[in-house]
Amino acid sequence: MLAHARRANVQHIVKLSAIGASSDSPIALMREHHVIDEQIRVGPARWTLLKPHLYMQNLLRAADSVRRDGWLAAPMGRDCFPLVDTRDVGAAAAIVLGNPVAHAGQVYALTGPAAHSYDEVATALSVVAGRAVTYEPVLPQAQETLLLAAGIPGWRAFDLANIASAYRPSDSAVSPDLPMLLGRKPRSLTEFLQDHRAFFTGSGPRTTNH
Repeated sequence: MLAHARRANVQHIVKLSAIGASSDSPIALMREHHVIDEQIRVGPARWTLLKPHLYMQNLLRAADSVRRDGWLAAPMGRDCFPLVDTRDVGAAAAIVLGNPVAHAGQVYALTGPAAHSYDEVATALSVVAGRAVTYEPVLPQAQETLLLAAGIPGWRAFDLANIASAYRPSDSAVSPDLPMLLGRKPRSLTEFLQDHRAFFTGSGPRTTNH
């Protein structure tokens, strides 16, 4: 696609990359992001890189186990992560695309307003779900085995099971970039969970607020 953009004489490329993208990442997706990011930096088009952290929407994968068993299982250990809402990432992308010249050559780290451990996520889920929710840290190897058994390709299963290893402590610092772009605070974990309450309670239509 990058070669096609060059043939088409695209003047500005806005790429959705990721915090943690690097050449030596243990995660293939992060290494691939880095390779493409570096190719874009070469030009000739102007560029802007948007680098979000983990998406809050990933928590929806646990909705069934939260609703049924009061259980949040994930291979995230006890570290804290500044989860970000995809709606805010999309809004930031729209702002950059609306005035790309003002954002040329910029790399924006897009995070939520606070970093949370998954124990804290479970506590927040308890409030929304109306029942106690417990976080169970799963070893990456065990998670990878489960994903492989579910038919996930090997490379993808490894990445999903080991995603926490993609982030250095500095990668999980809260960034000022998203509120600067949006002109407001990004959505908090509590706001996201309230917006998606129906997924975790099973009551009412499973819709999101926009």
